[in-house]
Amino acid sequence: MRLKDKVAIITGSGQGIGRGIAERFAQEGAAVVVNDRNANVLPEAEAAVAAQGNRVLAVAADVSNPSDVARLFEETINKFGTLDILVNNAAWAAPIAHFLDMTEEFWDTVITTNLKSMFLCSQRAARFWAEQKKPGSIINMSSFGAARAHREMVAYDATKGGIEAATRAMALDLAPWKIRVNAIGPGPILTPSLMNLLKTEENIDRLRKTVPLERLGEPADIAGAALFFASDDAAFVTGQVLYVDGGAVVQLRPAAFERYQKRPEA
Repeated sequence: MRLKDKVAIITGSGQGIGRGIAERFAQEGAAVVVNDRNANVLPEAEAAVAAQGNRVLAVAADVSNPSDVARLFEETINKFGTLDILVNNAAWAAPIAHFLDMTEEFWDTVITTNLKSMFLCSQRAARFWAEQKKPGSIINMSSFGAARAHREMVAYDATKGGIEAATRAMALDLAPWKIRVNAIGPGPILTPSLMNLLKTEENIDRLRKTVPLERLGEPADIAGAALFFASDDAAFVTGQVLYVDGGAVVQLRPAAFERYQKRPEA
C-alpha cells in the first residue's frame, strides 16, 4: 500500500500501458482517475481498476485540448479533493511515416498529441501543487525511441526526445516547490497498439528475438517503474529517465545479427 491515500491521474489509461499503471496504483491504495479520449474503452478500464481498489473515476477527455484538460482536473478535485500524482501516458503510440512523405499536418498532429498534452497536464498539476503548497510527482512517458531511432517514426522520436528534455528542465523549475518530475522509457511492450502494428505471431517473435532478455515487455513491467517514481521510495529522485526495455537500448546489435552466437547455457 505504498500509495495509500494518494490521488493519481493517468492519461491515456483506457488500455495498454496506462491501464496497467492504473491497476497497479489502485492495488497500492491510490484513488485513480482513468482517462482516454475514446469513451468506449473507459467502462472496461474503470471496472478493472475498481476491482483492484474502491476509488476510481473515469473521465473521457482529449488531453491535447486545454478545455478538456481543465475539465479533467476539475472533476478529479471535485471527486477526491486533491491530487498527488500525474502520469502523462497519453500518446499516439505508432505514427508511421517516412520523413520524405510526411505532411505538415501529420507532424503537427503527432507533436500536439504527444508533446502538447504533456505540457498542458503538467502545468495544470504543477500550478495546483504550487498554490496548495504541497509536493507532487509527475511521471512522463518517453520511449527508447528517444535514445535510439526508429525507422519511419521521425515525428514520434522527436516528441519522445522532447519529453526527456522537458522532464529534466521541468524538474529544475519545479524543485523549489518539491514537485518531482521523472520519465520512463518503455521498450517493446505488448499493447493493443503494438499488436495492431505487428499483426502476426511471426512478427511478434521476430521482435522478441531482438530483445536481450528474450521477451517482450508487459504493461505490468512499466507499472512497476511508475510505482517507484510515484512512491516515497523515489523521494530524492527527480529529472531522471528510467528505460524499461529488456536491455534493448544498451546493445550495439541484436543477437540475430551477431557473427558469433554461441554462448554458455544460461
